[in-house]
Amino acid sequence: MKLRDTYDLLDPETEAVLGQAKDEPATWAKWSRLLVKKALLPTTLHIYPTGQTQPVLSVHKKAAFLRTRLEVRDASGQMIMGLLSKAFSLGGAFRILDPAGQEVGELKGDWKGWDYKATVQGQPMGVVTKKWAGLLKEAFTNADRYLVQSERPEQLPMLLGLALAVDVVYKERQG
Repeated sequence: MKLRDTYDLLDPETEAVLGQAKDEPATWAKWSRLLVKKALLPTTLHIYPTGQTQPVLSVHKKAAFLRTRLEVRDASGQMIMGLLSKAFSLGGAFRILDPAGQEVGELKGDWKGWDYKATVQGQPMGVVTKKWAGLLKEAFTNADRYLVQSERPEQLPMLLGLALAVDVVYKERQG
């Protein structure tokens, strides 16, 4: 039984480990996972570059029932964007919110939920793509691989937050 998840962050060309994202929920929420579906409980993912002990980015998922609300925060704890899952979407989608809570863009998945395109103020921001891991891995594990492509390097932290949000909200299998 797993009460916490760990995500490896890899360079897409060399597959070298660039860091890790660690699921670090509050203690009460971690133990509540034994009785309540994980999707209904809050959690926090901290992103650590290799060799560092302080997170450079955090994704906070609030407790949810129908629509999930998330916040992406920088190393100092300042919110850089909010996310609100759309109630009805074929492949999954989020509204992207600025720190004041105003909608500035969206992340929208295709019909099969493998390719997600992010736009901010009508301009393309980047793409999050779930990669095929092979029949055995797809069938018997919940390990997924995502490729994050950014239009501009300064947007990469936000896209990483979006990729983690997609996995936590739409792709995690409930045990």
